[in-house]
Amino acid sequence: MREQILKLLHKIPFQAFSVDVAADVAYSIPTPDHVLAAKNVLVIEDDSGLVDVIPYAHIRRISFAPASNTI
Repeated sequence: MREQILKLLHKIPFQAFSVDVAADVAYSIPTPDHVLAAKNVLVIEDDSGLVDVIPYAHIRRISFAPASNTI
């Protein structure tokens, strides 16, 4: 899972994504600056500075917001 997340964080252009840890719990990753992909855990910081530490084994799925069709 860590390798998949690292690829997404370095993809150009970056596409925001979420990591789902439970049926009703997901953490938004709006920019690569919001995340630290450590060896055993994913550290996610929100815009207000709150941090969540998530073991990779707890991540169930990575999901993407639908692309907007704005012109």
